[in-house]
Amino acid sequence: MKITVDRTKCEGYAKCIQATPKVFRLDKTMIAEVIDSKGDSDEKILLAAKICPTKAISLEEEGTGKKIYPAG
Repeated sequence: MKITVDRTKCEGYAKCIQATPKVFRLDKTMIAEVIDSKGDSDEKILLAAKICPTKAISLEEEGTGKKIYPAG
């Protein structure tokens, strides 16, 4: 799964890190970044994207580019 963090939307709430600490971390400017896209299950990564208060995380299928989250 390809994980993208929109740095213009992220406000550093760190909910994604609470859900999947092996996948995300905050950089020195307190913006989330991906450290290991395979650091947790797809289900937990999807949960992390869904609980992001600013909807800064998007997910796509690797290879096909089909959007997983947000839908559409």
